[in-house]
Amino acid sequence: MTVKATNIKAAMSMKPAIKLASCLLVIAIIWLAVLPWIGRRAAVSERIDWLESKGIDPSAMYYTELDAMQPILQKLNLRDLARDRSGDRVSHFGR
Repeated sequence: MTVKATNIKAAMSMKPAIKLASCLLVIAIIWLAVLPWIGRRAAVSERIDWLESKGIDPSAMYYTELDAMQPILQKLNLRDLARDRSGDRVSHFGR
């Protein structure tokens, strides 16, 4: 095997490692920089605070649950209003 063939073979074996490292770097940048930046934006921050005030852990939500979340939250709000009117205030989720 010639030196050129050896160099090509070595370069070919490094390609998957470089691709993996690149993918991991992109994921790390998104996870550690982009997502926290989005979380600090006013609209998202207010939504997170609102969910936490309702006893919902925003980090446990998946995008598939978002449509189903609205009726649940409306039901909780109506229950809260009814309890406020009756004077029987019980907190949700053990809080």
